[in-house]
Amino acid sequence: MAFLEIEHLEKSFGPTKVVKNFNLNIEKGEFISLLGPSGCGKTTVLRMVAGFETPTSGSIRIDGEDVVGLKPNRRNIGMMFQAYALFPNLTVAQNVAFGLKVAGVDKTESARRVTEMLELIGLPELGNRYPFQLSGGQQQRVALARALAVQPRVLLLDEPLSALDAKIRVSLREEMRAIQQRLGITTIFVTHDQEEALSMSDRVVVMHQGIADQIGTPFEIYNRPATKFVANFVGTLNTIEGEVMDAATGRIRIDGAEVTLGRAVPSGKITLAARPEMISLGAYPGRETQVKGTINDVHFLGSVIRIRARVGGSVLAFDTFNSSDAPPPKVGEEVTLSLAGRDLLVVGA
Repeated sequence: MAFLEIEHLEKSFGPTKVVKNFNLNIEKGEFISLLGPSGCGKTTVLRMVAGFETPTSGSIRIDGEDVVGLKPNRRNIGMMFQAYALFPNLTVAQNVAFGLKVAGVDKTESARRVTEMLELIGLPELGNRYPFQLSGGQQQRVALARALAVQPRVLLLDEPLSALDAKIRVSLREEMRAIQQRLGITTIFVTHDQEEALSMSDRVVVMHQGIADQIGTPFEIYNRPATKFVANFVGTLNTIEGEVMDAATGRIRIDGAEVTLGRAVPSGKITLAARPEMISLGAYPGRETQVKGTINDVHFLGSVIRIRARVGGSVLAFDTFNSSDAPPPKVGEEVTLSLAGRDLLVVGA
């Protein structure tokens, strides 16, 4: 039995069904991300787990206990919001202790936990400061400490990094993941940022129009997308039109070249997809199919050079590493691109 079980969860607002037959089992200590565009239902699922929304139907069990009928303060869940939601009139220590005070924890134990939490987030010396005296990253650390101080069974994170600048986001997400792993706390993280979801999670749930399109490890989600939506939403995707020559073996003609997928495909016209890292400039070991193309544009990004080339009716994007000994191709230059059939995804027929 999983630690957190969500079965046949649905939520409607009037005639609009925003979550449809959502099912998810989460093991104790697992870090799960709900990933998807705005309006896909991910935050609604989180709010139902927290108790801020009542499901139209379905069940939510934590450690075997059905919590659907319980108020939020009786579920022993910690929640961290997109907005910091710190009390401006309370010090950092008082903010962290707030949930403990509400729960009736005695002052000695509360003080011990506050000290422990401030050590955990790396701000032991800032307990007497007020929120306005902290940076955005420090305020988020305090919000995390407050959520963890009550020793929740489940930690819910609702896009907590979206208000921070890019560099702080990367640093803080690494710290949050390290803290979560150290405490072994079961966590659900809501985000629309695919890099956050892929880098932080044990498993990712990609949501689309209220449905879990795919549930899997970051490796599975990125490399083996189950639907066309997942393939397009997660990562950059190149699409290539081809004509099937042998459906049984997956032999396909692409702009005069042939590639074999080594697996059965539908007959007729087919749409294939390739990630940018699966396309190489020039000959490349193990990538047996070569196609001719013309360079459309070249963008120098420092350590990486992003290139787009036209191949037949498609424009393919790929990256190469910068090398002082090998200048990038010029716009309009004719080039050879290499790819392997085993790397191609079938996203439409």
